[in-house]
Formats: sequence, C-alpha cells, structure tokens
Amino acid sequence: MNRSLKDVIGKRGENIVELCLTDYANFSSPLFSPTHLGDKWPVVDYYVEIETVQGKRPFFFVQAKATAATSPGTSLRISSTKDDVAGLLQIPAPTYTLGVHEPSKRVFIRSVHDGVAVKAITRIPIAYELTGGNLKLLHDEVVRFWRRRRHKPTDSVFL
Repeated sequence: MNRSLKDVIGKRGENIVELCLTDYANFSSPLFSPTHLGDKWPVVDYYVEIETVQGKRPFFFVQAKATAATSPGTSLRISSTKDDVAGLLQIPAPTYTLGVHEPSKRVFIRSVHDGVAVKAITRIPIAYELTGGNLKLLHDEVVRFWRRRRHKPTDSVFL
C-alpha cells in the first residue's frame, strides 16, 4: 500500500473514532467528548472526557489504529507495536487501543492496563465492537476508575 493511501486510511480512521465516541443513538446525548491531540503526541491520539459526571471530568486516552484489510472474522487485525503498548502502560490513567475497520466504519476496543503484557497488540476480538452497549460499558469502567481516586491533590508545596 502506498504512503498516501495509508495516510488517508489513518485520517479516515481517526474521523470514524470521533463519530463512534460521540454517537448518541442509544443515549440522550453523547457520553464522551474526544479531543484529537495531533501528530505531536508519540503514543496517544485522543484525550477523551466523560460528559455525564457533574462536578468532575473523568477522562481516558485512546490510540487509534485503522486498517482497510479484509473484513474481521472473529477479530480485527491491527498493527500496534511493543513500544505503543509500553507507552500506553506508562500513562497513569485508563488507556485503550481502538481498531478501526475503515471500509465498514466499525470500531473495536482493547484496554491497555496493568497486567497487559508489553507486546504488540495485533488483534481485537469483534466482541469488543464499540456499539451502544459497549460504549456504556466503557463509560462505566472509566467512571469507576476515577471514583476510586482523588480528583485533585490535597496539598502542594506551591501554596
């Protein structure tokens, strides 16, 4: 595949991720507010805030990987690297890899959390497609994560 087509597939994949995360067909409004971080960030493509929690802004980070390969059978084949996974594991917040099957505009999710092996992620099961039900599960997982942690530090040397 030539470089130009690869760039187009990647850009379209990022747009599909935004459409998926802001889908509100099963909700009264979108659950998430994604912000594209651009090419300057080495590992993550999106900073995503939860829209439904009053008084707090729970968030997570997303790395998007798009492919135009054949339709997924039982899993979507993507190409992340060991360094991608290691980089996501260093971020002290929830992190996910989103695989996008660009021709069908389907998005699949895989968590990168403590305990995940530091090796390339090459497949995401189709059971993890970001449908309405899985968007709600993602929302609840991130909210649960931030409820167990303080929202802000309780002190600072800079007072």
